[in-house]
Amino acid sequence: MAILNNLLKSKKLGEILVDSKLLNPTQLEYALNEAKKRNMRLGTALVSLNILSEDNIINALSQQLGIKKIELSKIAIDPAIGKILPEALSKQFKMVAINLSDNILTVVVSDPLNVFAGDALKKAVNYDIEIAVAREHEILRAIDFVYSAKDIIKADDSEHIALNLSKEPQKNTTGVTSAASSVFGASAGNDDINKEIIESEDINIIKLVNDIIVSASKNRASDIHIEPLEDEILIRERIDGELFETKKLPKQFINPLIARIKIISNMDIAEKRNAQDSRFNITLSGKELDIRVSILPTINGEKAVLRILDKSSKINKISESSYIDDITKGKILKLINKKYGLFLITGPTGSGKTTTAYSILSELNKINKNLVTVENPVEYKIKYINQVEANLKGGMSFADILRSVLRQDPDIILVGEIRDIETAKIAIQASLTGHFVISTLHTQDASSTISRLIDMQIEPFLIASAIVGIIGQRLLKKLCDKCKEPYEPSAELLKELGLPENKTVYFYKEKGCPECRGTGFRGRIPIYELLVPDDNIQKLILEKADASLIRNMAVKNGFITLRRYGIIKALEGLTTIEEVLQATQDI
Repeated sequence: MAILNNLLKSKKLGEILVDSKLLNPTQLEYALNEAKKRNMRLGTALVSLNILSEDNIINALSQQLGIKKIELSKIAIDPAIGKILPEALSKQFKMVAINLSDNILTVVVSDPLNVFAGDALKKAVNYDIEIAVAREHEILRAIDFVYSAKDIIKADDSEHIALNLSKEPQKNTTGVTSAASSVFGASAGNDDINKEIIESEDINIIKLVNDIIVSASKNRASDIHIEPLEDEILIRERIDGELFETKKLPKQFINPLIARIKIISNMDIAEKRNAQDSRFNITLSGKELDIRVSILPTINGEKAVLRILDKSSKINKISESSYIDDITKGKILKLINKKYGLFLITGPTGSGKTTTAYSILSELNKINKNLVTVENPVEYKIKYINQVEANLKGGMSFADILRSVLRQDPDIILVGEIRDIETAKIAIQASLTGHFVISTLHTQDASSTISRLIDMQIEPFLIASAIVGIIGQRLLKKLCDKCKEPYEPSAELLKELGLPENKTVYFYKEKGCPECRGTGFRGRIPIYELLVPDDNIQKLILEKADASLIRNMAVKNGFITLRRYGIIKALEGLTTIEEVLQATQDI
C-alpha cells in the first residue's frame, strides 16, 4: 500500500520514465523544454508530442511508485465516499475518492507526484490516504458524477453508485446540458431517443441503471428483468430461483434506460428491431461482477435481461462441499480420479450443473495435469486451466474446438455442454482414447441420460464403455436459519414418503423475517443422485432398456434418488418437503 507521505518523497516523473526505459535523456530534455514553452506539465507535454501515451505514463508511475493502476470505467463509485473530498479540491487537482476502509481513504489521481496536491489533500481529510493512479479523462468523468448527479429514486445514499462509461462522452450536439443528454445525446444516433432525453433531462438515467444493479447485487439476485409493459416499466429480480417485483417506472424512460444499458455493454444503440447479446464487468463493494446482457424487442418496446455472475466468489472443491454426504462424496472423488472416461452432470436449466463441473475441475486442478475447457461462455477463470471460449457466431462449434483441443495433449477436458450429436460423439471418443472428459447434459435425472444419448444416435456399446458416472441434480430453496419452524408431519405424508410411521420425525416450514425479506428462504442448496454403471446397468444399456428399468436396477444396488436425497435434506431442516416434492415431481 503506497501511503501519501511516502509518495511525497518520490522521484520526479522524468527520472521515473527514464528508469523505466520509456524515455532517453535526449527525449526528456526536449519534452521538458516544450513543456516550459507551452506552460504545461511534463506528462501532458509527452502525450501532446506523441512521445508517450497516457497509459505508458500511468503504467510507469504504477510500477515505479508501487501504487495501484485503477480503471475507473470498471469501478462503482459511491458518491458519499467521493464527497469526502471538497469539490473545489477534487476539481483543482483532478482527484476522486473511491473507497474508505479501516480509516484509509483511497484517492485516485492523474498526477501522483504533484506535491501541492498531496499537501492540500493531507490538510483536507482526517484519514490515512492511499494513492492510486488513473486516466485523467476517467477521473474528470467520475468527478462530474460525484458532484453533479441527481437522485432519481428515494433510497439510502450509500446505495447510489456509479457505473462509469467505458468510452469517452460524446460531444453534445443538441445543446442540452443535463447529465443524461451529455451521455446519450450525440452517441445515440437516433432522433427519438434524443427527443425523449431532452424531455426528461432532470432524470439521471446513469444513476437509475446503477441503482437497479446495486439493488440486485444487494438482494443476491441472479438476474434483472427490465420489462416494458403497455403503460409502465416493470423491474424484477430473480432471487433464489424466483422473480420478485422491485419497482415500477414511467413508460417514457424505457428508451433512455435501454440505451444506457446498450452503451455500457458496447451494443448497437440504434438497432431496435433485432435481439442483441453482450456483457460488461464492474466492481461493486469489492466484488467483481460479470454482467451478461440480452436485449429483445417486444410489442411494448425492448426488454433487457441482465444476468449477474460474481466472478470473485470462490468455487469450492467437490471435497469441500457441505451438502454432499461423505459416502457419495467418496464415490465421486474415486470416479473423477480415473485416467479416462466420461463423467456427466445432468439436470434442467438452472440446476447448478456448471457450478458442480467447476467444483470437480478445482478438485482435479494439479500442476502435473493439463486441463482444458471448451465453454460458451467461460463463467469462472481458474488458474492453471486452459479455458477456451467457443465462438459460435464466428462459425466455430463445440465440436470444431474440441477437435483442436485433442491436439493439445490434454489429460482432462471439460465440454461446457453436449448440445448435438457431433459433440457427443467426439466427447465419447476422447473419453475412450485416454482422456477424462467432464460435460453437462439437459436431462431430468441421471438414469434418463442414457436414453438421451441413445436418442442422439450414440451406439449403446460406446455409452456403456465410456460413462464412468452420472450426477443428476436440482437446486432447492434453503430455509432461513433465523426463522424456520419445525412441525410434525401427518402419518399419511410419512407413508407417502416411505418413512416409518411409528417414529417421531420433524420437517421444517418457512415463516419469514427481515433477514430473508419475509420469504422464509435465504439461498439455495443442491441435491444430488449419483449413478455408477455396474455390469447389470451396462447390460441394460446394451439392451436399450427404458430409463425406469435402469433406475430400478440402480436402486437395488443402493442408488439414492434425487427425491430420497431431498427428503434427507428436509429432515435436516435445510429445506421444506414441499420444495423437494415440487423439484422432483417429474422423476
